[in-house]
Amino acid sequence: MILLESRDVKFRVQYPNTSGHEIELEGTVAILGRDPSCDLVLNDVKCSRRHAVVEAGPQGLAIRDTGSANGIFLNGKKVDRSPLNEGDVFRLGDVLLTVLPEDTPGTLVMGPEEQGPAPAPPPRPSATLPPRNTETVPPQFLPIGTIPRARPEPHRPLTLTVLAILWMISVVLYPAAGVAAARSGAGASAVLAMVAGVLLAVVSAGMAFGLWARRPWAQGAQIGIAALGLLLCPFTLASAVVLAYMLRPATAAHFSNARPVGDAAQPDTAELTFTGLVMATVVLGTMLAAGTVFFLRATTTALPPR
Repeated sequence: MILLESRDVKFRVQYPNTSGHEIELEGTVAILGRDPSCDLVLNDVKCSRRHAVVEAGPQGLAIRDTGSANGIFLNGKKVDRSPLNEGDVFRLGDVLLTVLPEDTPGTLVMGPEEQGPAPAPPPRPSATLPPRNTETVPPQFLPIGTIPRARPEPHRPLTLTVLAILWMISVVLYPAAGVAAARSGAGASAVLAMVAGVLLAVVSAGMAFGLWARRPWAQGAQIGIAALGLLLCPFTLASAVVLAYMLRPATAAHFSNARPVGDAAQPDTAELTFTGLVMATVVLGTMLAAGTVFFLRATTTALPPR
């Protein structure tokens, strides 16, 4: 039985508009991608989370695609699986990696039943490599200590985006409502209506910023406002939906300083449901509020003067 021992392999990693740097890997298998759990983390949005695998087998190095979105380009040509030779340049997303010369070649170890003259190293193939023998060459992660592993920015939840936009709209609606109320009143009541409209506009601007930037204080503020909104009949349903959404652990994770990574950084399946419920209940509450105002005005107009 012939085994290929672990070997040192050097690559040059170059991002767009940078001079690049060299890394040295030890082992037989390395996973390349954007996920923080990969052996070589590539901070490029065009790279998939687990983009490719580099393997060291009896016939030399090889690279294979693991189902990436943008594929692998080796020396300018797209490949799914191909051997790697010194000087080869392959591209993952916008990151260029060059195979550098090895300091020491891999060592062949002969089993006792095959003792004899040492065989010559096998030539590097020009076609695709045969499948790796997982029984004799167990996969192992490569220690990569020279590459900084920056945490990716988590995906902004759709429901938080909708809530922030609704607060932005309120920045304009509250002053307009204050002006309308001031015109229908007089004296102190008109001044009070104007001041209330301005104060509510300031609160709306702060909430829009806090939810958009996912500030920790914005979660508590939104929970408190939603709890108060349960007492406001036209928007009771909307407040209940927002309260249930803000109390979810998955939502709370987006307001913490410890950003979610990996699968937790991706949008969850409940986002579309909560987004639809928030929009539907807000529209329903607006219609109920408008209908109530119209009914009250019609009733007041129909009453005979005393």
